[in-house]
Amino acid sequence: MNFYSLFLLVTFIPDILNIDNLLVKNLFWVVKIALAVWVIFKEKETAFYFTPLQRLYLVVCLIYFLNILVDVYLTPNRAALGDTNGKMDLLGFFLDFLLALSFRYDGTFDSDKSFNFFWITLIIGLLLALHFARLTPRLLLFDEDTTRYDANSTVNTIIYGQCGCALCLASVYGLLRTKKMALQFLFLLSLLLGFLSIAKAGSRSPVVVFSVVMVFYFLARLGTVRGLLIIASFLIFVFLLRFQIVEFFHSMGSNIGDRLTNMVVEHDTSGRTEIWTNVFGIIERSPIFGAYYIVPSGLGMGMYPHNFYLEVFMANGIIGGIPFMILIFITLHRTFILLKIQHQVGWILLLYLQTLVFGFFSSGLYTSQELWILMFFILTINIPRAETFQKQTLNYST
Repeated sequence: MNFYSLFLLVTFIPDILNIDNLLVKNLFWVVKIALAVWVIFKEKETAFYFTPLQRLYLVVCLIYFLNILVDVYLTPNRAALGDTNGKMDLLGFFLDFLLALSFRYDGTFDSDKSFNFFWITLIIGLLLALHFARLTPRLLLFDEDTTRYDANSTVNTIIYGQCGCALCLASVYGLLRTKKMALQFLFLLSLLLGFLSIAKAGSRSPVVVFSVVMVFYFLARLGTVRGLLIIASFLIFVFLLRFQIVEFFHSMGSNIGDRLTNMVVEHDTSGRTEIWTNVFGIIERSPIFGAYYIVPSGLGMGMYPHNFYLEVFMANGIIGGIPFMILIFITLHRTFILLKIQHQVGWILLLYLQTLVFGFFSSGLYTSQELWILMFFILTINIPRAETFQKQTLNYST
C-alpha cells in the first residue's frame, strides 16, 4: 500500500550496508508480488468478478499489454528501445496489473492505522534522505547547470521530490481531519519537512503537483467559495514572501526558486516541450493504432515522452487512448465525490491525484505502478454505499 514510504525506507539499506541496490529492489518486488498472489488466492471466490467499469479498465490494460508485446517482439524498430529492456517492461506492466487485482480486497487500506503508518514511515524516510542525500551524479538533458540531490543511490531527484510532495499532501489531509492541537502541530512540522525535501531535491514538478492537487482538494473538501478564498490567501502569502523564500532555498544549497522563476518567466521546461513536439508528430503519423510504447525516433528516442496522455496515444493510438481518457475522467469524478463526502479513503485519493498531475511532466505510463493500481482501486469503491456510510458516521459522531 505504502508505495512511497516503504520503498523509500528500503532503498537506504544498500547505502548503509554497502550492498548492490538491485538486490534489495528485486527482493522488495518479490515480497510485494508474493503478498499480492496470497491476497488474490485468499479471495479467489470473488477474484474474477468485475463490474462494467472494471471491465473497461481490463480492456485498457489488455490493449496496452498487447501493444508492448508487439513493440518488443514483432516491431523491427528495436533500436528505439535504447537502454530500456523491453521484456522487463512487459513483465513489469503485467506485475502492476497483478498488484492492482489484489488491491481492492483489504478494507484496512483506508483505516487510520494505514494512514498513520504511511505518514510516520514517510517522515522517517525523508529525515534519512536529508542526511544521506547525494548530489545528482549525472548531467540531465537540457538541464546541466542545476544543483539537484538524489535521496540515495536508488531514489533519484525526481522521485525524491515526489516523496516530499506526498508528505505535504498527507500533512494537509491530516491537518484538515484532526481537531487535536498536538496532532495539528505535528502535521505542520511534517508539512515543513515535505517542503524542505522538495527544495533539497531541486525538482520543480512536486511544486506544480502540490499546487494543482491542493486546488482540487480544497474545492471538493471545502466548497467553491471557501476553497477559492484559502487558495487565494496562500498565493498572496507566497507572492509577498517570494524573495525571502528564494533566499531561504539558496541558504540550504537549493536553486529550486531560480528554476521555478525560469519556468514561469522564460517558459523553461528542461527540453520537455521539444520532446512533446516530436511525440505529436509521431501520433499524427500513426493515429489509429499507435507507433511505439517509447519514443521510436527523433528527439527523446528510447525514452518515455514525459507525459502520460501523449504516451497513451503514441503507444495505442485512439484505439487505446480514448478508453484510457474515459477512465481518467470517470476516476476524477469519483475522486471529487469521495473527497466531498470526506470519505476515509481521502488520503489515497490525493496520492492518485498526485500521480495524475505528475504524469503531465515525467514518469512513464507503462512503469507507473501507482496509476494503474490506484485507478483500479477507485473503480472498486461503491459510491452510493460510501455516501450512506459517511452519513451514518457523521450522525454517530453527532
